[in-house]
Amino acid sequence: MSKNMKTPTVKLIPIDKINILNPRVRNQKVFKDIVANIAQVGLKRPVTVTKCHSGVPDKDYDLICGQGRIEAFITQGQTKIPALVIDVDEETALIMSLVENMARRHHSSLELLKGIDLLKDKGYNARAIAAKIGVTESYVADILTLRERGEERLVNAVENGQMPLALAITIATFPDDEQRALHDALPPHDFQWC
Repeated sequence: MSKNMKTPTVKLIPIDKINILNPRVRNQKVFKDIVANIAQVGLKRPVTVTKCHSGVPDKDYDLICGQGRIEAFITQGQTKIPALVIDVDEETALIMSLVENMARRHHSSLELLKGIDLLKDKGYNARAIAAKIGVTESYVADILTLRERGEERLVNAVENGQMPLALAITIATFPDDEQRALHDALPPHDFQWC
């Protein structure tokens, strides 16, 4: 550890002082399981935060990981939560938060796309994004191509498993009238990409 880096500490901090940097919607069954587990055995791992760099008023910390644990604590009427406080800059905190969400076995397609978009907006190229979130560079490049062309319906179809990425890329190169004709020719249950 470098001389300039502070040793992380665990502190009991007010939940209302934490800004959720990269919020996500979770499956309610999974959330109920988190609440029940914490109620039964307590918090096994503190949330991870850093000093607030996001500029959100009345927030002292940005959350890096542990949104579900925070929400479970709130559900149980708690106002403070144990937190591992680390010293990182805003960009590192955002990347750590995105990687934490992407590393989940069952992340949603929307979360993956949001992560790709955020990293692209931060100036990362397809190779760097792929390395950070654990997918192939060609996958990220193809998704970025579709997003840049405004092909949200095709991205959604790929992410929902309704069509292969290669087909979506091919369709994206068709003129709009050919895309409409293809859509109209397909039975409704085959591809729901409009």
